[in-house]
Amino acid sequence: MKLILIRHGETHANVLYDTDERILIGALDNELTQLNETGRKQAYEAQRMLQGISIDEIYCSDLGRTLETASIIFPKRQIHATALLRERSLGSDEGKKAKELFLDEKIWKYHVNSELDSLDERLSKRVLDGENYLMVMERCRQFLSQFNMEEEKTIAVVAHFHLLRCMIYVITQIEFNLSMFDLMIPNAKPLIFDYASGVFHQITD
Repeated sequence: MKLILIRHGETHANVLYDTDERILIGALDNELTQLNETGRKQAYEAQRMLQGISIDEIYCSDLGRTLETASIIFPKRQIHATALLRERSLGSDEGKKAKELFLDEKIWKYHVNSELDSLDERLSKRVLDGENYLMVMERCRQFLSQFNMEEEKTIAVVAHFHLLRCMIYVITQIEFNLSMFDLMIPNAKPLIFDYASGVFHQITD
């Protein structure tokens, strides 16, 4: 079995990340989290990159930015949308400005990784009505449980930054370590993994 993992294209909210207008996105689904023009171009480029690859099934999260990305990359194909592939929930903090929220140190610590945080703290911390990384990894496992990894088929998954970080660690069975929080997932760049000897191995850069 092969897995093709694709992060959605760039959104309006992504562009705000390094500005004072940054909002906490999580599983938010509104106008700001829809693809911008760059994001649509990225999705069309991903479509070009995947030409000639036979893909049996396509799955994506049920949020607008992944649905649009998947529909551009895989036009006229059946796309299975599922909440199991949603981005990590930030609860009631979603949609709020980071600059204002982070004035409260108690809130800041749930969203920003400190060099003093242990691995367990980073994996388990969350806002009370949100999710932590361990919960997202469990959703990844639930999603993967429907497949026979020994089967000769190729599955495409269009999802989100933090979800795909967790998915990669689950499928490759790499031991959890702090470096997982440095793993970057570019917008709309297909990452291909092949299953062999009980584990997935990445076969693209």
